[in-house]
Amino acid sequence: MNDAIYRIGNISIYGFGLLATISFLWGSFVFFKKAIDSHFEEFHVLDGIVMSAFWAFIVGRLSFVMLNITTFWDHLPRIFLFSNFPGIDKWGVILGAYLGIFWTARRVRAKFMDWFDLASLGILAGTAVFFAGLACLAYSWQYGLFACAYLLVFILAWNAEDKYRTFGWYKSNKTSSRSGLITGLTISTWGLLSLVETLLVFRQFSIGSNLWSVFLFVGGIVLVYIRSGRTATEDIKIIFKHGRK
Repeated sequence: MNDAIYRIGNISIYGFGLLATISFLWGSFVFFKKAIDSHFEEFHVLDGIVMSAFWAFIVGRLSFVMLNITTFWDHLPRIFLFSNFPGIDKWGVILGAYLGIFWTARRVRAKFMDWFDLASLGILAGTAVFFAGLACLAYSWQYGLFACAYLLVFILAWNAEDKYRTFGWYKSNKTSSRSGLITGLTISTWGLLSLVETLLVFRQFSIGSNLWSVFLFVGGIVLVYIRSGRTATEDIKIIFKHGRK
């Protein structure tokens, strides 16, 4: 993945960088399309894309540096030597993208969870493209399966985005519920598929990595519950009511 796959004069194009660029562009297009359909201001949407790109790169690179601190600690200039010391952390990229969206939504005084839902659609779409590219470059059927899995979740989330707030199981006895289902579903998907990737592709058991995956999976479910119209008190009453029958 770090080998140049194409050269234009003295410029080398690397597979990982090309995949990341294509994935970001496709994810940005999906986010832009859905945001415009949701009547967001075009200027604000484009501003959010730029901010997401900027912070995704910054946080992704800094996260990679922190995870490999022994390489950079005594040689801080290596942080900027991308050709000699390449690397970017995927979780840092995702966190940075959401950070850019959060600051954009806050600046325009919008509901950030509405923006997070649409950004999650873009990230799911970009992730599907990224894994499809990995499958082609690495000749790996496992990555092809992950691409299909992310694509399937993306299609489900895309179709549900404009109507899930009226789902009976989501809004419970409320007339409507808050945004957040798509974001929670996306987070849980990352956790589940990341765990499967660790066991299926890398074939290793890492306590730290697996705990992080489980945390994401459970955290996404908790987020969906919190943002829905359901309450713990009501659900406990329902459980006890059915238990007495």
